[in-house]
Amino acid sequence: MISIIICSKKGDISDLLKSNIEDTIGIPYELIVINNSTNKYSIFEAYNEGIKKSSFPFLCFMHEDIQYYTKDWGKSVIQHLPNPQTGLIGLAGSSYLIPMPAPWFYARPYICNVSFQKDCPPIYPVAEEKEVVGVDGVWFCSRKDVFNDISFDTDSFHNFHFYDLDISMQIHEKGYHIHIIPNIHIVHESMGRQDSSWIQSSYIFYHKWKKELAFANVSPATKKEFLVETKAFKNILCLHKTNNYPVPKELLKIGWKRLRLNILTAYALYLISRSIHR
Repeated sequence: MISIIICSKKGDISDLLKSNIEDTIGIPYELIVINNSTNKYSIFEAYNEGIKKSSFPFLCFMHEDIQYYTKDWGKSVIQHLPNPQTGLIGLAGSSYLIPMPAPWFYARPYICNVSFQKDCPPIYPVAEEKEVVGVDGVWFCSRKDVFNDISFDTDSFHNFHFYDLDISMQIHEKGYHIHIIPNIHIVHESMGRQDSSWIQSSYIFYHKWKKELAFANVSPATKKEFLVETKAFKNILCLHKTNNYPVPKELLKIGWKRLRLNILTAYALYLISRSIHR
């Protein structure tokens, strides 16, 4: 019932992961591993290839460095997805996205039902299904029919970043609902990296979706409580500095448009952060 699609930089997934999936999924499945050991594909191309090869109505896109700790998790997937109004489910995400070249988890508060160590609880768990606008790419599922008129965007993106947010935005734009579900527990053995390639992709994503991002669904109270956009801009500056990536004038214009004089607060926080980490 579920086609599991994995882009593997090793060529194939480990026997441990194969056994883990077999022991926990609880329903019929097929495993589609796209061999990317020679970097033949971007993850956008690899996932599109996986969709073409799939034969089941439900699709699960996942990283190759996770482990499942929930029995019969496949049954949970097919309980959530048959609703024709639901287009995507995941385990981590946010109800809005920062209207800047930023990762989804800068949009505080966010949801993360993923652990990074076996005996540690999820970072920001949710006890019930929650609607979001974007999911993290470590694990997400959809129906094959959702991809009848959308695909992973190989024209705009050429690496391994923002495939998750871009497909989320495409699905959201089609009028589907996107949800974080609470009843599947996975452990992710690594954390994502925001390197120079990621920064480049962040601007591509921002340019593609900036009109939609401008209507970020976040209350003024939440903005004020978490200083969401101010802290996000500070963190974006830190990312550029960490990667020796020049800060373009465009970013300063975006910051001024969103923050006005609060851009000075963001810059002060950036300078404090730099002094602490020297």
